[in-house]
Amino acid sequence: MVTIRTMPSFTPSSERRQGVTPLAVLSLAALGIVFGDIGTSPLYAFRLCFFAGPGYAARAENVLGILSLIVWALILVVCVKYATFVLRADYEGEGGTLALLALLLAPIPRSSVSKRLPWLAFALLLGAAMLYGDGIITPAISVLSAVEGLDVATRALHPVVVPVTVAILAALFFVQARGTGKIGSVFGPIMLLWFIAIGAGGIVALVHEPRVLVALNPRYAFNFMTHNGPPSILVLGAVVLSVSGVEALYADLGHFGGSAIRLAWYAACFPALLLNYFGQGALALRDPRVLSSSSFYALYPGWAMFAMVALSTAATVIASQALISGAFSMTQEAVQLGYLPRLRVLHTSSERAGQIFIPAVNVMLACACIAVVLGFRSSERLGSAYGLAVTVTMLATSFAFGQVARLRFKWPPLAAYGLSVVFLGVDLAFLAGNIVKVMDGAWVPASIAFVVFTLFVTWESGRRRVAAAFAKLQAPLDVYEREEYPRRAARLSPETAVFLTTDSEGIPFVLHHAWLSTHVLHDNIVIITIAHERRPTIRKEDRIVFEQVAPDVTRIVARYGYMQLPSIGDIIDCCGEKPLGLDAVSAYYLPHPRLVRDLARGAMPGWQRFVYAFMARNATPLTESLGLPVESTIEFGVRISV
Repeated sequence: MVTIRTMPSFTPSSERRQGVTPLAVLSLAALGIVFGDIGTSPLYAFRLCFFAGPGYAARAENVLGILSLIVWALILVVCVKYATFVLRADYEGEGGTLALLALLLAPIPRSSVSKRLPWLAFALLLGAAMLYGDGIITPAISVLSAVEGLDVATRALHPVVVPVTVAILAALFFVQARGTGKIGSVFGPIMLLWFIAIGAGGIVALVHEPRVLVALNPRYAFNFMTHNGPPSILVLGAVVLSVSGVEALYADLGHFGGSAIRLAWYAACFPALLLNYFGQGALALRDPRVLSSSSFYALYPGWAMFAMVALSTAATVIASQALISGAFSMTQEAVQLGYLPRLRVLHTSSERAGQIFIPAVNVMLACACIAVVLGFRSSERLGSAYGLAVTVTMLATSFAFGQVARLRFKWPPLAAYGLSVVFLGVDLAFLAGNIVKVMDGAWVPASIAFVVFTLFVTWESGRRRVAAAFAKLQAPLDVYEREEYPRRAARLSPETAVFLTTDSEGIPFVLHHAWLSTHVLHDNIVIITIAHERRPTIRKEDRIVFEQVAPDVTRIVARYGYMQLPSIGDIIDCCGEKPLGLDAVSAYYLPHPRLVRDLARGAMPGWQRFVYAFMARNATPLTESLGLPVESTIEFGVRISV
């Protein structure tokens, strides 16, 4: 749908969504939703660093060097980049990759970018696509690494690790349709218990080997990299696992606000992670053999093992749930921004509009997650497939932040782009460490991301071409008043007809279609255009714009944000007491495009036209997505060349 451009104010670090909810309550909730992924990374991140590249023995210089790399990854990426700077780049209180894209494109009318998307938009779309690849690997590696604790407790349970993991994942995706509202209230307390447990386990080991605290000095990280030479860059492919899920800090900004997220990070998550990683390092110095199984579970005595496995499983399920819900939200945003076709969206809560369920996305994620568990069968092997997706997303965010700081924060160029270069340096180092994983399994999320990215670009291009073709078929208002209206005036029916169109200018071609011009028409005509704007939400009182374009024709422009779902019922409700006759509509008329090949230069490539046509055929019917009555909806076919 065509957007009516608006110029929303830009307020960094907007906290208005917090309302009067106490900051401590929001921070507790953020522990369960935002930090589930990064909070469960100690299950596998530290140990996998020793198996990266050529592998590293658990000697003191290697243990301290790897610990220092992890500590400074947490400081530079999470504390400095995201908590200090990126969280400021909110778009009317919302965050995330697609919100960042909407923020950058907000001052630009869609018609101005109709020829091609800016290169930065492509980068952010690729980053968003990579999150789908991340959404497949994260639940698999998190749950599998937790269940592997059974193998540590007793080797007799080794054969059931994969089946139990598959069963947990299947159950997790099966209950998605019920929504997260009923169980969301316990996410925070469980994750708080988790952070207390992992911090306590680290303290016990740290007391016996406090010398590992010297790894706080970045010199140990530098010495590790220089002593081991160029191959040491590969260890960064495992170090990045310690910051997996960092994009959730930004993506969930609209749910909790920057203050609550920062409080949860600095008060609970960050200190617990440091204590646990240092504890694992202390244990590795004392007994290098712990790295052969699980340095995380080795922190706990045998009597606590099964309890920790249960708690770890609960924590990883919560981490997976947060990412799955994020995939639903991002898909809805992509649909509203015009990068994906209409999909069936179910609301699972009558109180929270953000709690949604998308069956198609759920099925695809479930099948892919279970497939990678069955294919890789261990968290160690899955670690080789993990990291590339999140690194590319971090890279795209760093690129975009420089532009945001310059154009929206009005920072001096040196400060804006200088800071962006620093972030890019860190991200590129992680990318170099992960790029070699492509042949070892990273091709799985990369391939998924490439497919999603192709769908994004193809749908945006096809939708834009179809909208342009429809615009050419519009009749100017003066032509309608001069030719059509006089011929119809004597043949009016005392009912209301609604015409849906993508263009907010002129008279839709369906209204002056040859068949309608020779038959009885209604004496009250309403033209509705739904405009999806590049802002998260539009207030109900600002949603509807009326225009009397002819004596018998009223135009309604219904504006919706990319986090809102339009419906004909909502539009009628927003019209209030206006005497439009929408409560007695006899028919809804809308065009149905039939795509044909455009022989002109610059036409859509054949493969892309085929993909777009396939997506269009399988999109949720407009009658269903808008709630139009099927028995009163009439579609007119029209040939569109693309």
